[in-house]
Amino acid sequence: MASLAAVCSTGVARTQVLRWAATSLHTSAALEAARKGTRAKAEAKKKASKKEEVKREFIPLKKRLELKQTGGASPRRFEDHLKNPSDDVWVTTFYKWKVYTVEEALAMHRETHHATQADLPDAHVYVCIELDMAADKKNRFIDDFYNVIRMPHDFNTGQERSILVISSNEEVHEQALQMGATHAAGLEVVKQAQAGDINLWEYDHYIAETEILPELVAIRGLIKKRFPTVRNGTAGNDVLAILERFTKGVEYNTSKDKYHHDYATIRVPFGQLSMSNDQLEENLSAVLKEVERQKPPRKSSNLITMVMIVSPPSREQFKFDPTPYLLQSVMPIKAAVTG
Repeated sequence: MASLAAVCSTGVARTQVLRWAATSLHTSAALEAARKGTRAKAEAKKKASKKEEVKREFIPLKKRLELKQTGGASPRRFEDHLKNPSDDVWVTTFYKWKVYTVEEALAMHRETHHATQADLPDAHVYVCIELDMAADKKNRFIDDFYNVIRMPHDFNTGQERSILVISSNEEVHEQALQMGATHAAGLEVVKQAQAGDINLWEYDHYIAETEILPELVAIRGLIKKRFPTVRNGTAGNDVLAILERFTKGVEYNTSKDKYHHDYATIRVPFGQLSMSNDQLEENLSAVLKEVERQKPPRKSSNLITMVMIVSPPSREQFKFDPTPYLLQSVMPIKAAVTG
């Protein structure tokens, strides 16, 4: 340890000794490991001090603007967090909707449409179906679809549709017109459409024989997704049987929400209040099974999420459980896709 000599003004030499504080001296080896758990505690403290990072999913600008217009709220009603009503009168916003049977819903609609009230004993009864159009793959959705259902019990649907029947048999043309087809023709319709002599957009549906489909491919670009095929039930060997379904059946189509593409609804009549409960229930079952068949094979979640029975002009809607009316396993068939 070095010492320095300093001379005071008196000439007396003094020795200055440099000292180190005790706290600055190492009492152990520099490479010695820390106490057990020291590093773990330090890491835990470091993680606790950091704010949790929330990963945000990228949303395209167009989608963000759409969500901003709707407030981001889905039109779908969620009831999992709501309680069952405990009284006879309740605010439906804060409680689960009561589930009715088909008989109960029809009885209440008949009461409001009685001659002493609305005086509409033959009013149509509609089923409103909410659908989950989201596919299993992220940001993929099921396309809108439509079809015509042949009900077990016929009724006045009030629907009108124009139908073009294409057949190589002239006798079929005459029978088709008698059954209600708008127009019936043979393969000459191909040249007429190409020349502009006939406007194919005037017709809602096209029915054709299977054997002449290859020759109709020339006008497929004009018909687009309404081109008759066996898969969507608009082509076959017996076009008159198909025509009967389209003239007497009930047409339905999906209506997808503009901003929430996973949400769609179907509103279709399944009878009139003057029909018996058994007839209405069988027609309703046919509608539900037909819609359920449109579920893609690879979609794991349910297609139908909620079903309600309504009867205009009354604004009442009664929810019921469709599960007993659906087949546990059905072979999916392809309905026509809109577009």
